[in-house]
Amino acid sequence: MRSTLSAGSLRALRWYTPSYLSCINTVRCFSVSYRVSSADSKNSTTPTPPSSRSVPEWARPKSEETVLNALTCQTRPTGPTRSGLGVKYNLYLELSKPRLTWLVVLSTMSAYALAPNELSLLHLAFLTAGTALCSASANAINMGREGEFDRQMTRTRQRPVASERLTPTQAFQFAAISGTVGTSALYFGVSPLVAALGLSNIALYGWLYTSLKRKHISNTWVGAIVGAIPPLMGWGACSSLSDPGIWMLAGLLYSWQFPHFMSLSYSIADEYKNAGYVMSAWTDPLMSSRVSLRHSIAMVPLCVGLWYFGVTDAWFIIDSSLVNGWLIWTSFLFWKQQRDISNGLATVDPAGKHKQYARQLFWASVIHLPAVLVLAMIHKKGRWDWFFGSEDSHEEAEKP
Repeated sequence: MRSTLSAGSLRALRWYTPSYLSCINTVRCFSVSYRVSSADSKNSTTPTPPSSRSVPEWARPKSEETVLNALTCQTRPTGPTRSGLGVKYNLYLELSKPRLTWLVVLSTMSAYALAPNELSLLHLAFLTAGTALCSASANAINMGREGEFDRQMTRTRQRPVASERLTPTQAFQFAAISGTVGTSALYFGVSPLVAALGLSNIALYGWLYTSLKRKHISNTWVGAIVGAIPPLMGWGACSSLSDPGIWMLAGLLYSWQFPHFMSLSYSIADEYKNAGYVMSAWTDPLMSSRVSLRHSIAMVPLCVGLWYFGVTDAWFIIDSSLVNGWLIWTSFLFWKQQRDISNGLATVDPAGKHKQYARQLFWASVIHLPAVLVLAMIHKKGRWDWFFGSEDSHEEAEKP
């Protein structure tokens, strides 16, 4: 039997891989059609097409378009599949930058735990969910606006929008939904002040910071402010922001941003430059390393301030000094190398070995922040009074 497909369609079929079930259905369709037309041909020298009454509906020959769609699996699904929903979930999870969101939530919860007032699990649940959704919204706006430029960098080219697995419109829709739900959770479940801080963080990161990245190196300082707001949200959920202790904690988060991001951006400075992002890592590497060292040192008095203003006990100064000392040392090595390169005492290695100190500083900063926050919660003022038996705890126990 000769196929009714055109020569162009036959050439196109060579480039498609049919699914197993599609092949079976198509072969069954043609085989039944062939048997019917063969039976009719015994009584006639001219083959005639089978009657529509004698051939079941499913066995009738299909059009070229229908057969081609079957072979190429271009079918119209009756509903979302389990795997399809899983893929979408993973894409939107990537869009929220889960690792960055985790750090944001950690800093918020740490501030909430360190606040002196009584804590509430319900408050904490609304605070955690609202903060995570606000962070996801800001990150989605950032990716939606930077897809074209992220595509030019190895580090970011596999992001959902950059890889065209999601469109900018889908990113903005996700940002609108998560931002609305997040700020609503903070407004009704925590307080209007915390909701306003969450909304301001979305605007600062998603719009101001993202816009400045292609215009001026001040984007890093704006990004540092964004990093300092989550602890204000955590503390403000149950205590007053007039307490100087929270400003020590916010200052700690602000200063941490510089060694963390300066070292990261220096490691991929060429890619930032080629993509059109204006970063001090390639405009002025020496200044970038100097700022990193300055803020690494600043975290020592900020940790002392947490003890001085009654947020932690005195042991926190000793424990945090070990972690801060490591960060300062790696920052110093990074700065010294850039100073030597600037003075002609060292050269930039084409193989990238000169970036080793920046990478060491980056990983030190990644460990530093969770370590300091966990140590602060361990050494919260009064946490161990029940164990060591302070005078205040004895007085509370003697009260009728």
